Amino acid sequence: MSAAVIPVIDVIDVIDVQTPALLQVGLFSRHLQWANVEDAIDVTRQIGFDAIEWAVRPGGNISPERVETDLPKVVESSRKAGLAVTMIATAILDARSPYTEAILRTAHGLGIRYYRGGMFRYDYHGDLEQQLEALKPRVATLVELNQKYGMTIAYHTHSGPGNIGGNVWDLWTVIKQFDPDVIGLNYDTGHTTARGGIGWIDAAHVALKHIRCLAIKDVAWKRRPDGTWASEFCPIGAGMVDFKGVFTLLRSGGFRGPINIHLEHDNLLGSDVGTWKLDMSRERFVTIVKYDLDQVRRLMKEAQLTSL
Repeated sequence: MSAAVIPVIDVIDVIDVQTPALLQVGLFSRHLQWANVEDAIDVTRQIGFDAIEWAVRPGGNISPERVETDLPKVVESSRKAGLAVTMIATAILDARSPYTEAILRTAHGLGIRYYRGGMFRYDYHGDLEQQLEALKPRVATLVELNQKYGMTIAYHTHSGPGNIGGNVWDLWTVIKQFDPDVIGLNYDTGHTTARGGIGWIDAAHVALKHIRCLAIKDVAWKRRPDGTWASEFCPIGAGMVDFKGVFTLLRSGGFRGPINIHLEHDNLLGSDVGTWKLDMSRERFVTIVKYDLDQVRRLMKEAQLTSL
């Protein structure tokens, strides 16, 4: 697919870093639901990832009601294979979400610091400003639990219709009053670009200190036959995302959190209900995903997004 040519934005001049060690890059396990846990670990290692972000949510790789027995086993197997587990994906919205404390307690015991939360949604028949205000006390219920277990929730900046967060501003207004080491953002490069185009930079600057985790994908706007426009996810580097700008901005802000690649192109999205089947060979899957990983690492190196 041809991609729109978007000018690169120089975000900020930064000093050189002498040690070139890159931050770890992981794979979101949703894309491996066609495999059992051991096979998923093997594929992730074969491709060359440093880490894996396990889905601990209904229909995910690990069911929340079994987190206390299953997550330790999965994490042990992952780490034995050389894969870090520093972040998990959950459906947690607030402290009243099912199994919240069990998930946080178990993750803390395994040395996991970050967890992705579920998504808040708009009711377009109501007042949106009031809805955002109503979320603040709900988010506040997680402060004490996160402090207790040394955890950071990272709400996802999802651009899907009705989801709160794709433009970043709305979700930031909800969480800005909280300590970013307790309540933060999982900044998604694809979704924020789908909503903001090259204008992503303003919201990212404002929310920078709350960006604690990073989800990687690329996207381009595509004109449909009926004349309307839609966002279409694509291989890394083929779309509109200004990776140099994003990575440089994060570097300037001292970003040190988990980085995970999400796959929403070439029919690699996967399923949350555990029934998805891989409709290509394993070899083809590995080739496509490895290309994205190699591109991300190259772009990180160019932007000097390192571990120091």
